[in-house]
Amino acid sequence: MAEATRPVSRRTRRGVVAGAGVLLLGAALLGFGQLTRTAPAEPPLAAPVDPASGDVTAFPAPGTVTIVPGAQLSFRGADDLGDLSVVGADSGEHPGSVLTHPDGGGVSFVPDEPFDEGEEVTVSTGLAVRGTDGGTYTLRVAELGDRPRLEAPPVTRAVPDAGEEEVPLDLVHQLVSEPALEPPLVEVTGPEAGTTAPPSGDVDAAATDASPGLTAVGVKNGFGQKGPMLVDDAGEPVWFLPLTGVDARDVQVQTYRGEPVLTWWEGLQATGYGYGEAVVMDQTYTEIARFDMVGYDSDAHEVLLTEDGTALLMAYEPVRMDLSDIGGPAYGQVVDNIIQEVDVATGALLFEWHSVGQVGLAESYLEMEGGPYDYFHANSIDVDDDGDLLVSARHTCAAYSLDRETGSVEWRLGGRESDFAMGEGTTFLKQHDVRRVADGALTLLDNGGTCGGTTREVSRGIALELDTDAMTAELVREVIHPEELFAESQASYTELPGGNAQIGWGSLPRWTLFDADGDVLLDARIDDSLDITSYRAPRVQWVGRPTTDPAAVLAGDGASVHASWNGATEVAAWRVVDASGTEVAAAERAGFETEIAVPGGRADLRIEALDAAGEVLGTADVAAAG
Repeated sequence: MAEATRPVSRRTRRGVVAGAGVLLLGAALLGFGQLTRTAPAEPPLAAPVDPASGDVTAFPAPGTVTIVPGAQLSFRGADDLGDLSVVGADSGEHPGSVLTHPDGGGVSFVPDEPFDEGEEVTVSTGLAVRGTDGGTYTLRVAELGDRPRLEAPPVTRAVPDAGEEEVPLDLVHQLVSEPALEPPLVEVTGPEAGTTAPPSGDVDAAATDASPGLTAVGVKNGFGQKGPMLVDDAGEPVWFLPLTGVDARDVQVQTYRGEPVLTWWEGLQATGYGYGEAVVMDQTYTEIARFDMVGYDSDAHEVLLTEDGTALLMAYEPVRMDLSDIGGPAYGQVVDNIIQEVDVATGALLFEWHSVGQVGLAESYLEMEGGPYDYFHANSIDVDDDGDLLVSARHTCAAYSLDRETGSVEWRLGGRESDFAMGEGTTFLKQHDVRRVADGALTLLDNGGTCGGTTREVSRGIALELDTDAMTAELVREVIHPEELFAESQASYTELPGGNAQIGWGSLPRWTLFDADGDVLLDARIDDSLDITSYRAPRVQWVGRPTTDPAAVLAGDGASVHASWNGATEVAAWRVVDASGTEVAAAERAGFETEIAVPGGRADLRIEALDAAGEVLGTADVAAAG
């Protein structure tokens, strides 16, 4: 799968420099004489595109007024661009190259040079492009707004308000065999707490059971080491990758080219904004892909792989717009939300959608304050049963169905302009993680909070039944923690085979597994004083087979061996042998690190990691304590 690895281009655009851990504010400060400038007005909402109006769909859609200078043009349904002409009103003719889409369903045009901000671009084709007159249409390049200044946070273990005091050792793991790793301790309670045994080596078989598994978290914020982590039901880390200066968010187990992979978003985060890229690792913890969006730095909220080897990603891009009609400045800024589908291996653009022009600013519940107006705030993408896209937007308190063939909004669920009559108990507020599940219901994490005149400070997982003929929504399932927890931001809700469900509580350092009746099976939390959060905390099935060797150290004045193997999920027991291969001691695996008593005074010892059948998975010399 080496061909999937594609080096990321560390762009320098608008003064935003990535790769050195620092993103600089790219837009110049406005002078006094510029304060009265007027930005382009909000465009009218686009009419739905008739699929029968042509054979080819162009992305970005004809008429889009917020493309970026580094835009790529995608033509789904075309196999040849013929006499394509792309002309910027200021930048002139744009030659470029062509990328064939991996599924054979279209081609992309990649201009050799970027467009100019604020200019109109005329695209002329000989194709029957939907929504155009004879295949000719225009796009407008946005006048780009200001980005937040982002700097990599200093690596620190200081406790809040405690100066240089270190994190108390009883809040993080202190590992004899892996002293460089200090993952946070996780406390687990409940009737199913305490399971440290590794999951089955057969991921497909294990996935049929709703309960056994691991939880994927992205340890971020707060104090101590940060990074992606897998945790078992005893709260023991199974795998932890410390990162310096960047966040890991949306840690998931997915499938890429038919094989299970670990994925996450990695980058820098401002208030509500993420600027980074997607990472894909195989079962050996080898990075096989690292990729980004086309023309944008991807946001942290979603990295979703498809069965076609593509990825769905989103970005937040501040653009200049006249906001005087909604009480803002004439030279204001709006955060355009962009959703793209890109081919992981080649970077070809298959789909691009912009919230500006598709969702009106007046649909937002967010009050306008200083800075770019983040009116939409997309926070999840899912592929619906019919292949279209489901998108959740926190600040409109609504979910949207996007026609993947035309890019049109098919319907809105919730919010100010709901196309569905919302039944009793179905109103959701500032939601996350909108998904279609096996029985056809739509699930989401209803955070609560305030949208307009409605306030609720209890979070819940819910499943809704949508009737798209009668256009009604009914509540069919609801999961609420007995403590009535309130996840003010972030969070996830995952329904599992067999009826169980797991909620990751986002801004709370906590996750909970429920049974089919809504009773708590286990409750896991990281100590509040670490001030750590995890954006999502899904329950996953994963078999890890690291290429590294186990780690083992002789400690306790030579009386015990401490053994571990970061990421190895199939280790059931440990065996210590001498130079001749004779067994000296053995013990069942007991969490991330296992202590094995050995006769004193022994030297030249080796450790063997054994699976459930007693087969050796890996071996290493036992090191002396440092």
